[in-house]
Amino acid sequence: MMEAGIYDQDLLVVDRSIEKRNHRVVIATLNGEFTVKRLVQDEEGIFLVAENPEFDNIPIRVDSDFSIWGVVTHIIREV
Repeated sequence: MMEAGIYDQDLLVVDRSIEKRNHRVVIATLNGEFTVKRLVQDEEGIFLVAENPEFDNIPIRVDSDFSIWGVVTHIIREV
């Protein structure tokens, strides 16, 4: 998530009460695993977008075990 300003060892503050809207950075569960990605929904479907060129975007399929756990609101980084 480097292009979203999130780096290894950062702490994320997550609000589970915020609306899960298009283009927000979210904590999602997909097939039993947590992931941090940008939620994108367009005419082609729903995707979890990796804002790191080393990782592929993940299409959400009908048979996926998928949920949005919460929305990332703040990043805490040690200096």
